[in-house]
Amino acid sequence: MPFDVNKSSGTWKHGENSDNYMKIMEKLGVPAEMWDQLKAAEWPVNSSLSGNVMTSKVDFQGKTIENKFTMGEEGEETDPMGTKRKVIYTMEGDNLVSVYPNHDGKGLSVHTSRHFVDDNTIHVTMKVGDLEGWATSKRC
Repeated sequence: MPFDVNKSSGTWKHGENSDNYMKIMEKLGVPAEMWDQLKAAEWPVNSSLSGNVMTSKVDFQGKTIENKFTMGEEGEETDPMGTKRKVIYTMEGDNLVSVYPNHDGKGLSVHTSRHFVDDNTIHVTMKVGDLEGWATSKRC
């Protein structure tokens, strides 16, 4: 069964992560001083999939970010820092996959795959350049 985008709506927080997760965040450009804030944050998500159009609205640290994508086609995503980048979202089995061919503008490729472990846990596997790791998000 494909990843249920509609089921991902709700309020989420960081769960567990791989030992190298902080290195992955650093490679993604997340400053080390933000790490504790990110781990403690809760973020409301409103996501939907209608046909092949996915819409996502996330409230994070006082900012609301809305993105809309056509599955399988390159689109533009804005992150909580206001950075825009190209991304392609697809469904692969029970995973929602996002591929950023040039995440940092310098050729850094990022591949993210999400799947539900249960109704209240999403497991996210990441490949950021040559680093691989994972994290979970827990429903609040």
